Amino acid sequence: MILVDIGNTHFHIKDKKVYDLKKIKKFNEKVFYISVNKKKEKKLLELNPNAVNLKNYINFKTEYKNLGIDRIMACKTVKNGVVIDAGSAVTIDVMQNGVHKGGIIMPGIFAFKEAFVKISKVLDVEIKKFDLDKLPQNTNKALLYGSVGAVLKIIKSFKGPYYFTGGDGEFLCSFVNGIYIKDLVFRGMEKTIKENYDNSFTKR
Repeated sequence: MILVDIGNTHFHIKDKKVYDLKKIKKFNEKVFYISVNKKKEKKLLELNPNAVNLKNYINFKTEYKNLGIDRIMACKTVKNGVVIDAGSAVTIDVMQNGVHKGGIIMPGIFAFKEAFVKISKVLDVEIKKFDLDKLPQNTNKALLYGSVGAVLKIIKSFKGPYYFTGGDGEFLCSFVNGIYIKDLVFRGMEKTIKENYDNSFTKR
């Protein structure tokens, strides 16, 4: 069984391990996928026409309209807590008793960095660990506080536990007493497949 999470930037694939590809390939095993990128999804289906879109088999409680499938999968395995997926964008979602209560979307860390550079090349900040509890005394720390710090302040405004995933998830997790789970989205996909085990898509 192959799991494919098609993001805005990469194909994230789980076989025996998790790895990223810029180009998709034909798989010999059954493929299950989710996608937020129609162009990349088309490429997957051209090579794997029988791949199953798990979006059609979702059981998830939320009043949020048009919640992204990647966010749903990241939240599915969390009963209570805050789920932070830090990729091209940073999404912050709150789960209570297995119900999605709402969420926030912010620019990703790299997006902040790009925005600063567009203002001035002098503002090309190096993203690194810093003290969030001290008022910045130089431009580099001021930029970090206004970008990474802004994301962290919003995260901390919600009661944990905090579950992080995504490319920058481990970095953000280092600032709070959180849990970093690299394959959190894939765990949600696996749970969805198990919930639909008797469905015909598992037998084709």
